[in-house]
Amino acid sequence: MPIKPKPFTFVCDECGWKKTVAPRSDALGPGDWFARCPKCGSEALSHRPADVIDRTVAEWLARLRRL
Repeated sequence: MPIKPKPFTFVCDECGWKKTVAPRSDALGPGDWFARCPKCGSEALSHRPADVIDRTVAEWLARLRRL
């Protein structure tokens, strides 16, 4: 049975780009994981658990996309 992971935020250490993702299951799809920054192409990305505001916005947007 798939286990929905908690939302997390990617941050580029080079340019400051930030994206919070809220995957629907443990099988990550396109846009759920980033190996390099889509803005500057740097591989210096870090990820951390999403804070309350980022998590709420990401989950709200994910629900809107499903409609």
